[in-house]
Amino acid sequence: MPNPDKKKKVSRKDFANLSNKEAMALAGETYRKLYGYLKPYRWRFVGGQLMGILAGLTNVLLIQGMKVIFEVVLSNDASAASKAESFKFGFGKVSFNPTDLFPAEWLGSYQLVIAACLVVPLVFLLRGGFTYLANYMLMWVGNRILYDLRNDTYRALLGQSMNYFSKAKVGQMVQTVFNQSRVAQQNLVTLSQDIIQRPVSIIAILATLLHMNPGFTFYSLVVFPLCILPVVYIGKKVRSAGAQEEQEAGQMMVQMTECFQGIRVVKSHAREEFEHKRFEASNMKTNKLIMRYQKALELVGMLVEFVASLGVGIGLYYAWKTHIDAGTFMTLVGGLTQIYPHTKSLSRIQLVTQKTIVATSNVFAVMEEEPEVQDATDAQDLKRSTGRLTFRNVGFSYKSGKSGQRSAVNGINLEMQPGKFYALVGPTGAGKSTLFSLIQRFYDVDEGAVELDGIDIRKLTQKSLRNQIGVVSQDAFLFHDTIQENIRYGRLDATPEEIQRAAVQAHVDDFVKDKKDGYDTIVGDGGGNLSGGQKQRVTIARAILRNAPILLLDEATSALDTETERIIQDAIHVLSEGKTVIAIAHRLSTILEADQIIVMENGHVHSAGTHQELLEKSDLYQRLYHLQYETSADRAAIEANAI
Repeated sequence: MPNPDKKKKVSRKDFANLSNKEAMALAGETYRKLYGYLKPYRWRFVGGQLMGILAGLTNVLLIQGMKVIFEVVLSNDASAASKAESFKFGFGKVSFNPTDLFPAEWLGSYQLVIAACLVVPLVFLLRGGFTYLANYMLMWVGNRILYDLRNDTYRALLGQSMNYFSKAKVGQMVQTVFNQSRVAQQNLVTLSQDIIQRPVSIIAILATLLHMNPGFTFYSLVVFPLCILPVVYIGKKVRSAGAQEEQEAGQMMVQMTECFQGIRVVKSHAREEFEHKRFEASNMKTNKLIMRYQKALELVGMLVEFVASLGVGIGLYYAWKTHIDAGTFMTLVGGLTQIYPHTKSLSRIQLVTQKTIVATSNVFAVMEEEPEVQDATDAQDLKRSTGRLTFRNVGFSYKSGKSGQRSAVNGINLEMQPGKFYALVGPTGAGKSTLFSLIQRFYDVDEGAVELDGIDIRKLTQKSLRNQIGVVSQDAFLFHDTIQENIRYGRLDATPEEIQRAAVQAHVDDFVKDKKDGYDTIVGDGGGNLSGGQKQRVTIARAILRNAPILLLDEATSALDTETERIIQDAIHVLSEGKTVIAIAHRLSTILEADQIIVMENGHVHSAGTHQELLEKSDLYQRLYHLQYETSADRAAIEANAI
């Protein structure tokens, strides 16, 4: 795929304010990049255009066929010889007469009339065949371009860093991948057809008309340049309406996506009518913009046809002055009417192009967006880690707004040994989740380094780094697929036996046996057909199957009842064996067995030690213990642990 120059995203407001010249310059730049996607399929594209050109050239035969109809079929007083002479196609010396292929005695008036009646159907069959082949080849090319565009856009989005997704709207991303890439592809193919095939058809028709009667053709087309005026006049209005339509369609997609993602919130607050009214307002606005755009396009077509009719009127006066016979006049007028559909299509090129620039610029802006976190050119591919993690004077700030920064962690120095259990505790905003993000290299540190087995993780490929890490989060996300496939996501090449073994260890098998379809049960969107504890067990089975040397537990049991928590804790014990485990926990019972508890406050490590050591030396830990942990459930767990 092409690697085009960096392209700036064009907003609706910016594009609407461009002059016609600036807009066309921008269109040229955009289509230059789109044509890069055409290169792998250029020969089929050339074949399609060639078929289109041949279809356009059949207009010569069609007009001359009409002339044959008037002179052979509708002329009752002509002899067979003169009728046979009328069967002439071409120009001057470059012409042929099909009747030359047959003996003269075969060609009576009756046979010639039958042959003349078949001329137009045969020409239409020929033109239809060429048109079918042209459209098929170009449609094939267009679909391949759409396939490549969507693939590249989706791959570019997946390659973005977490900071990108924290700002981007899901609906807008879906709109860009699915709809805006389609708009770009459609208009690439349409523009190619119009620029090449339409002029060929117009030139072929003009050449035929000029050959038949230069004077009539000249006077009929003297007002032809006036067709440009409606395009220039309406151009900016159409550009604004088309760009707004793309913008509003994206907003409508955002509203739908957010509503469906937050359907529990919508339902729990009884906001169905409110959400419907929001969607209805956006839908109505989009509809009005579509109508404004289509109205402008049709107005251009109407004005072009009006200008054309003026030309026909002038030609009619010329025909009266020069005594052109009715048959010739009708043939000439019929030829002229064949020009104007092609002219209307050409007149709309600028307008159609203007509408698609915003969509196309969005597609390329996504593809050319540089991820904040990238692999180094000499990044290592780590095969298997021991799980030793080191934080060396790590500092990191989240970027907020255009220039603001929010400090998250500062001066973090930690050493985490393989096979040990570490717990991160502290008030909200202390920096616990930030450390998890830095370990997975969702963000790059601003100061210091995070090391895995003594190697700065910035010197490792992101894929190989994350292959060393398993994650179990309180937000247990499942894909709309079977239980088996959701577990397999931990290791894609796992066998069914390995999946089932991991499921048994995670206590997934306990509830799967009650499901009608067993491991082939569809979990629903986000796992909606399973309870919170069941979803959590599936994610633990996924992590067991992954068998990574480092395990991150992000408040994995904070939202579960006591009985379910006990089952999950048992599964986590199985999962944690021999791994470096780092857990964020708000419930004391989940961290009593930690080899070391790390207390964080305001992005710093406040203190570290065992539970008992921290109760003796850390005032912050004592405060957290009394405020958050001293519940009857945790007391019972402490007592049980002490026993």
